[in-house]
Amino acid sequence: MTLKGSWGYREHGWHAKPGTYVFEPPGETHTLLVDDDCDEMVALFHVTGSLLYVSEETGEVTGFDDVFSKLEKAREWYEECGLGREYAD
Repeated sequence: MTLKGSWGYREHGWHAKPGTYVFEPPGETHTLLVDDDCDEMVALFHVTGSLLYVSEETGEVTGFDDVFSKLEKAREWYEECGLGREYAD
């Protein structure tokens, strides 16, 4: 759900503006682009399952994120900024 600004995917011809809801089926591969004339883009992404990062050159999976990797990244950030790892809990 787009809350502010505008964005789209390099692989598609549409642009999301405030109020736009986008559904992405499993397996959708895309590159998110925020419009050049957009000062700030705010969107709510509800992800179920893993995000897979794919190499443009080879098409191979180069990494992933899921609820567990995102939580670990949050813990690392909270530790780094002085709030402590347990702040994420």
